Amino acid sequence: MRILTKLEIIACVFSITSCEPTAEVTEQIVMTDTAEVDSTVTVALQETQPATDTEIPAPTTTAGSAMLMITDAICEELGAHTYCLSAEWPAPPDTPPDWGAIIDYSPEIFCAADLATELCGWVTSALLTAAMEWGNYGPMEYWILGIDKDAGAQLINTFCQRRDDRKQWPMSQCVEHQSAPDGHGFEAYRKIGADAVASGQPSGSAGLNGDREWGIHFFTSSIPLGFTDYFEVPGAEEQKTVFHEYFHAVQHSYIFTKDHKKRDELLGPIWFNEGGAEYMAQIASRKARTSGALEDINSSGRWSFEFRQNMENFMYSGTYNISNTCPGTSLKDLSYENNCNNAAYDLGAWAHAYLAYNFGESVLMEVFLPKVEQLGWEEAFIDSYGKTSDEFYSEFDQFLKLPRSEQMAILP
Repeated sequence: MRILTKLEIIACVFSITSCEPTAEVTEQIVMTDTAEVDSTVTVALQETQPATDTEIPAPTTTAGSAMLMITDAICEELGAHTYCLSAEWPAPPDTPPDWGAIIDYSPEIFCAADLATELCGWVTSALLTAAMEWGNYGPMEYWILGIDKDAGAQLINTFCQRRDDRKQWPMSQCVEHQSAPDGHGFEAYRKIGADAVASGQPSGSAGLNGDREWGIHFFTSSIPLGFTDYFEVPGAEEQKTVFHEYFHAVQHSYIFTKDHKKRDELLGPIWFNEGGAEYMAQIASRKARTSGALEDINSSGRWSFEFRQNMENFMYSGTYNISNTCPGTSLKDLSYENNCNNAAYDLGAWAHAYLAYNFGESVLMEVFLPKVEQLGWEEAFIDSYGKTSDEFYSEFDQFLKLPRSEQMAILP
């Protein structure tokens, strides 16, 4: 992955794929990252209008190829923040394209000023690689906080000025919300990273926080610790987290209604929504690393990141928490309010591995997602997997009792 500065792209405007940078950005990253990234999805939307269409279209392709060829990033330091785009595709227009379209505009990545330019480029490259794998769903804004409070406040002002300029959110209300120390505002994400660094305990969070009403996929992230020197978190963990979040954009692109409650229902239970994003991210990021599409970042001397070992760890932690942290709880009982110490994520990934093994890896994207809004979650599940969710829960409970060797045997 090359990170080009703005000056380096002047000669490349008409032939960006052949442009070679004069030098790579080599700033040392001295921020924080997470050993166990808690990637949460909170759809904080103001969606009030239900869809009226009876026929729900699958995501369409806009004019142009919409086929990404390279994952290089162009990053520009703007004082108050760093701004990154694809080296191949431009920024989207202020007025976004139709929701659910596969587009040929770049995701936009905004990083707090205390983060290294290289870190921002690594996130951009991971997003572009995910778009190469699943299709470029957008427009997308991905905002990344560091640990410095002043830099966080500058990023809040940048974000809120954009919202105010686009008549999406009054400046004062936006700043007040994003400056709150709890919830899902920028300051809350900054504090997660700052507290992790101060305590010496890696922790992080990233989330899709809207916004169907604005016509964009809006993400917020605490400092990606695997892209820094603070802890022994590998860069592959952060790349996987970016893939996880990006897959939520894929899921949401098939849901057209602006009604917030209905969107939650169509996303399905937490194990399906989060487990699907986690399993797909594990599989796709492994594929991208194997093919060389993803750069090897911060792996030397750090804990290993390997798909089968990760899945075995998920099985151990998920079943342990169900048995000991939340005894009597089953997969269908888990929720965002009670995820049983992330068992919903861990066993949700295994539930999708089980479904993929029995019905095929392509069913989720090619059969389930195109039907979910028209049929509803349960009926789309039946149509895709040939059984009710209750029948699946009974089967999966039996699968969880199998010897570990038999469980591991279903993994690709």
